[in-house]
Amino acid sequence: MATANFQARIERINRAHEGLAPARAKTPIRALRSQPVTMSARRAGRRRLSIFDHMQSMALGSVLGCIVAVLLTGLASENSPWGPGTDLNEMLFLPALAGLALAPILMLVSLFLASKRPGFALFSLSYLSGLVITMLI
Repeated sequence: MATANFQARIERINRAHEGLAPARAKTPIRALRSQPVTMSARRAGRRRLSIFDHMQSMALGSVLGCIVAVLLTGLASENSPWGPGTDLNEMLFLPALAGLALAPILMLVSLFLASKRPGFALFSLSYLSGLVITMLI
């Protein structure tokens, strides 16, 4: 009697789940298992995550940061060609300050885009680093 009740209960559960099952044909379990990853695919995956892939964005960020820092340093220096009182000072003042204000904005934006665009995050970090280090020198 207990086995008959048990079998009846299993049939009720199966009937209840038939309505929830998708309309497509059932796939065997073996087909759902992932295929083994080859060594060449593993090496290619490691190469994509390498820091050397983003060297161009890091170099560009540090160079641009250094240029903005040199402009800002020259704006306050009396001996520079674009120092106070020159025509170049008036022309370069706002772009140099915009470059200084751009550094924290880039860092905040890169916090949100770091997972999608790691090159941009490294660019903004190297831009800020180049700016600060060159200003300290």
